[in-house]
Amino acid sequence: MKIVLLGAGGMGELALKDLVSSRVKQIVIADYDKGKAESLAKAYKTREVQISAEFVDANDRASLTKVMQGANVVASAIGPFSEYGVKVLKAAIEARVDFVDICDDPQPTIDELNLHNEAKQADITAVIGMGNNPGVGNLCAKYGAQKLDEVEEIKLIWVHPAISRTGGAATLHAIGAFSGDVPSYRQGHWVDVPAGSDKEVIDFPEPVGKVEVFHSGHPEPLTIPRYISVKNVSCKGGIVPVWAGQEFIRFLSYGLGDTEPIKVRGVPVVPREFTVSLLESLLHRVGKDMIGGEQLTKVSRVIVKGKKDGKATSYTYDRIGNDWEAGIALAIGAQMVVSGAITEKGVFPPEGCIEPQEFFEELKKRGLRISERMIEEHDL
Repeated sequence: MKIVLLGAGGMGELALKDLVSSRVKQIVIADYDKGKAESLAKAYKTREVQISAEFVDANDRASLTKVMQGANVVASAIGPFSEYGVKVLKAAIEARVDFVDICDDPQPTIDELNLHNEAKQADITAVIGMGNNPGVGNLCAKYGAQKLDEVEEIKLIWVHPAISRTGGAATLHAIGAFSGDVPSYRQGHWVDVPAGSDKEVIDFPEPVGKVEVFHSGHPEPLTIPRYISVKNVSCKGGIVPVWAGQEFIRFLSYGLGDTEPIKVRGVPVVPREFTVSLLESLLHRVGKDMIGGEQLTKVSRVIVKGKKDGKATSYTYDRIGNDWEAGIALAIGAQMVVSGAITEKGVFPPEGCIEPQEFFEELKKRGLRISERMIEEHDL
């Protein structure tokens, strides 16, 4: 088995660690920063696993297809996906190599899904959004929906620490998720709602506690209704500590997430790019001091509501401290494609081609815990 892993950042390293633990025979890790890829290859190389490092320029189709040649599957952690999602998938289609990524942006997800026929004609399987949210959350939604006779509503909720190991790509994603209008699914129709709207406080298990969440720009409302018969799908996100999330939203309301350049002393500056650089610098310099010692934990919740045997029933799935989950899910998805556990040809989100129970068994082997709670209506 040969897997080409694109991206030597935080998510790429987590995926690499899992692939090595799974004793994948051959891994090529490719990044624009070849030195970074070489460092990871050296750090994780074992007698059982051959790891090599290659240079790749995700803006150069020829560079991408060259590094993909001979692979059983390509696993892409190159972000931001608003810039690189479609580019990398198109290269995989041209190279006729199966593909998995962790695309978590709405429009690129639609653009990738629109490549379904091209991927099918190339006889490849492409699983997109195979990370944490989207990814594992989508499969929790599918799992809960399979237990109901009728699905009324699916709510996906995520909370992310202000300090992230995933760097500038994650910050860019957060700016996009909390800016402008974002997709939702209401009464059987796709609609746009203002990012940051419809705030509610969710009480998570400790150490997270109560967190304010609001509509955020994620692709789950765009993909889940394609595969699950449901009336309403929403995705809400939040940032911990809570004050950091509130300040972040306020930051963006001042136009600091805009993409139109403005002149600063005669020099064109894109506000969004400035904001990313500023936040990255700030968090690296004073991040831990800023949060005052608060414990930052990533948490995700999926709520599936509907009817079972004529009774109102809901299933709730919680994942606590799942910071590493996206990289692990990417690695598992890639291995499932190679093993033949995923056979459909074309482009699919996880819920379109993966059986949840089989995937959850793989998570369980790696020590990841997903709790399930059922609430059923009863007459007294």
